[in-house]
Amino acid sequence: MEKKRKLNVLSISDKVRLIQLVEKGDRKKCEIANEFNIPPNTLSSIIKQKEKIMKFNCGNMKKMRMTPYLDIDKCLLKWFTQCRDKNIPLSGTILLEKANEYAQQLGHTNFKASSGWLTNWKKRHDVVFRTVCGEKASVDTHCCSNWIKNLPDVLAGYSSNDIFNVDETGLFFKCLPDKTLMLKGKECSGGKYGKERITIMIGSNMSGTEKLKLFVIGKAKKPRCFKGIKSLPVDYRSNKKAWMTSSLFSEWLLNFDKKMKIENRKVLLFIDNCTAHNHDVELSSIKVHFLPPNTTSILQPMDQGVIQNFKMFYRKEIIRRLVDNIDNNESFSINILEAIRMSDKAWRSVTPQTILNCFIKAGFKDGDIIALDNSTTISDDKWNFVADHLNLEDKNFSHYVEIDNNIHVCGTWTDNEILSETIENTSESEDEPQKEEEVIFTQVTIQQAKDALKTLRHFVETTTGMDDTAFSALNNLEDVVAEKSNIKQTLMTDFFKKK
Repeated sequence: MEKKRKLNVLSISDKVRLIQLVEKGDRKKCEIANEFNIPPNTLSSIIKQKEKIMKFNCGNMKKMRMTPYLDIDKCLLKWFTQCRDKNIPLSGTILLEKANEYAQQLGHTNFKASSGWLTNWKKRHDVVFRTVCGEKASVDTHCCSNWIKNLPDVLAGYSSNDIFNVDETGLFFKCLPDKTLMLKGKECSGGKYGKERITIMIGSNMSGTEKLKLFVIGKAKKPRCFKGIKSLPVDYRSNKKAWMTSSLFSEWLLNFDKKMKIENRKVLLFIDNCTAHNHDVELSSIKVHFLPPNTTSILQPMDQGVIQNFKMFYRKEIIRRLVDNIDNNESFSINILEAIRMSDKAWRSVTPQTILNCFIKAGFKDGDIIALDNSTTISDDKWNFVADHLNLEDKNFSHYVEIDNNIHVCGTWTDNEILSETIENTSESEDEPQKEEEVIFTQVTIQQAKDALKTLRHFVETTTGMDDTAFSALNNLEDVVAEKSNIKQTLMTDFFKKK
């Protein structure tokens, strides 16, 4: 008589790991099933429940039971995560007390946090208590010198194309030059000016040949100006503070790792010790290396001029548009969609040599910093025209560029903010003045796009002094439209064949 197979019940975290192994695609499903000691049909059932499992994803729990106090659960997890990111030691007693506080604030009078509830909460979220070791201290220039001295050993085996750095910066995307004196030096962790800011993560490889797509974090989940928009030149996410968080950074990191794996590359990523950069994800193609604490002003390449260069291009674009509006006697305003477009344009304008210069300045590479032209500066005529029109007291363009240097890009959420985020989720609409007319983008047909490109080509060909970049951009756009047209024709042909 054949021996009966012993039933093996997988935890939720095991199922998540199993799904990830299947998605990697480098092993047979039967091998993965054997590793987890389950039959192939059980594996197939788990894969069919992928969305439910990945959404639930609660650590060592074996059954997908939903807690009746989900809001308390989420609030406590968010509070616990930010305490952990800041290396604040926590005990079970502290967590029970905090859970009871949230229960009172949420109106759950019958809830009482017990040791049993806490045990299940820890299982749901795979929480373990560990001793917090060490303490972050300020780092002097001597520490920076030693780090740069040992850097060649860290970089060994990686080409300049496979060494990356990313960093976040805050941006007052709506700010005009007449607000410079009001906003300069403000840290803007929230409040009035927080409504007019976004956080942008900027990154590139050392050679400057691979600038990563901007990762933009706003306050609104679905801004009104996004209505009808299906493609953006950046990755956009949101939360009520427009901050980078550990969950958002982990999401970005996993996507970057997936991209590198598809390209069959092994890369080295340098990041600072921002609390949001704490991550707990398995990476197959990226090796993460942290910069020493409190050294970003010296050692982080993006802080050596890349972000500054990006902001100069962004502010320059605002001035250019402002001049056009003044000339045409039109009102001027910027929404999040226009800010994304200008940010993408500004990032594409940052040259590879600028990026390489900043890596050299940060000690990543020996060599001379090559002086570049002043294409990022605004012309005196345009700036003076705007300054006079707005009656500016501070007529220094560089001050306008630097107004948001001190914006917080991450931080600690208060209890009220955690509760508000949990109850309301994320705001669905952008906090814009109601008097502004809402623009709805309608679908543009292939023929309309072709006609618009003909008009653009006629403009380029009948204008004196057009350089090759304009013709190159037109050719690329015409190829994109032609490709979309061919896809549509193929779909129509297939449709009639079925008939």
